[in-house]
Amino acid sequence: MKKILLIISCISIITLSFSQDQNEDAKFLKIVKEYTLNEDGSVEYNYSKSLKLLSHYSFHRLYGETFIIYNTDFQNLKINSAYTIMADGKKVVTPKNAFNEVLPRFSANAPAFNNIREMVVTHTGLEVGTIINLDYTITSDAGYYPYLVGNETLSESSPIDELIIKINVPKSQPLNFALLNIDGSPNVDYKNGFVTYSWEFSSIAANSKESYQEYDHVSEPRLIYSTAADMKSAYKQFVAQEAFNYATNGSMDKVVSNIIEGQDDQLKIVLELRKIVCNNVNNLNVPLAYTATKCRTAVETWESNQGTKLEKAILLSALLKKANISANPVAVIPNQYYNESIGNFSMYNDFLVNVNLKKHGDIYIATNYINKQNLKFDLFDKTTLLLEQGSKKLKTESHKPAISSIGLKFEIDLLDTKKLLGEASMKITNGLLPYFSVYQDSSYVKSIIVGISKSDIVDNKIGKLTPSILEAGFSMEKDNPVTKQRRYYTLKLPTASVGVDGWHMTLLNDRSIPLEIPKTIHEKYEYAIVIPKGSKLVTPPTFTIIKNDVGSIINKLEQVDNKIVIVREIKFEKKVISAMDYSAFKKIMDIWNNNNYRKVIFKN
Repeated sequence: MKKILLIISCISIITLSFSQDQNEDAKFLKIVKEYTLNEDGSVEYNYSKSLKLLSHYSFHRLYGETFIIYNTDFQNLKINSAYTIMADGKKVVTPKNAFNEVLPRFSANAPAFNNIREMVVTHTGLEVGTIINLDYTITSDAGYYPYLVGNETLSESSPIDELIIKINVPKSQPLNFALLNIDGSPNVDYKNGFVTYSWEFSSIAANSKESYQEYDHVSEPRLIYSTAADMKSAYKQFVAQEAFNYATNGSMDKVVSNIIEGQDDQLKIVLELRKIVCNNVNNLNVPLAYTATKCRTAVETWESNQGTKLEKAILLSALLKKANISANPVAVIPNQYYNESIGNFSMYNDFLVNVNLKKHGDIYIATNYINKQNLKFDLFDKTTLLLEQGSKKLKTESHKPAISSIGLKFEIDLLDTKKLLGEASMKITNGLLPYFSVYQDSSYVKSIIVGISKSDIVDNKIGKLTPSILEAGFSMEKDNPVTKQRRYYTLKLPTASVGVDGWHMTLLNDRSIPLEIPKTIHEKYEYAIVIPKGSKLVTPPTFTIIKNDVGSIINKLEQVDNKIVIVREIKFEKKVISAMDYSAFKKIMDIWNNNNYRKVIFKN
């Protein structure tokens, strides 16, 4: 009997292991990443992987090629070995013509970065059961990196059986590090004048493919490290670059002079210069890791007519300074990554421009797109670091959450079903308010309403407009506002373009990782619709109130005499929804997305 149970147990384990593999397209049997900082400042990075293919999709679409990016001016790539072991055990060495050097996509049409290359390794002998083996080394010249630094995401697109990370530094060199979202302490070894820190991990799950993930992937296992003394020393070295002198040339000066001539509104000057940088200077998505943390000057960016986010932020800051407006680039860092004991430029995952105006306070603007509102309302759970030469201390700000709201009240007259007459009032706050757009053109508020065209809004008045609050009113006239089928009339309810509907979260499947919504929000609509006397509401009366750990929703619809009264309200106070709370979030969203609550049907 015991033997039978043992056999059954073994079969179960084998079956379970097989089924788990079958659910994946591939798995990494082993990955080793080793970094060595030499005494002369040069850096060696050795990478090796052993990857088993488990499906046809894995080699047709996922892992048929490996891409290795490096800077040819300062780095040398050496392929140590590349081969595959086929399912029958046959070894296939990767031929020479399977190694092809191309420009990375982000360097295309960017002459300043054409020295960056991408080695495309095409793997051969691929079939289900094949094991891909690749080992290569990238050697960086002394001075290319100001210090050894890393921001390693430990998970991959497929599960990893074994992951080893080694960091070798001279004994005289400190190594500051932090391990996030995974347990593990390094083994420390002293040998030949070097200190070796090594981490060994096993059974790391694959990255999730679910949509609406946390923007900065802050819940993924991660290793952050640096040989810089601390953030302050790394910062001083970073801003010591010539680019942070913000020098301009005659062409730039002329543009600034033309814009400020006769204009005493500083915000309008800011927005006009921002428009020039956004629309006339092309965006380059070249990561700092491939530029040796260097950035070009404002003049070089201007003359090349293209730049990275940081370079365009420097350019805009230079133009604004020329216009006597206080402005500086800022690095944006997720709070979970920011650590003043670790000087790590790879934690800078975005760059904005901070502008200080007496009338409007601190303003954050992008340079790669036209943001309609002060981006400080989108910096929740992030730290901004002001990039400024000569600063004696780190100028940082950890941004607190600010709930954004929109409220719309409609009074609609449908006594004549062929014409809609109505009044509406609106109040929008914080991140939902397109402040810059309204500030430049008061009629922009018409664009916020969905379901009533601009031409149907015959009058709009701004009652109050500040960087964080808009209050406005409308008069509406719309011909043929309802759809008629025999005696039945359908009216689609007007809404706002800046609320929850703009998230497009209509397909919400089961979930195993946190979900992030764009904003914490409070959105409310109130409708009072007068219909012809004797008309009867066909849409069933509704009174739904749900309140749970993530938010709340109210749906109310009733008929009082010949008036239909509707209230729709949704509120989320958490920006990140845990997997445990996801069902509560989905319950609210499913009700909000239900089209039956977005229209009224009555018969006459």
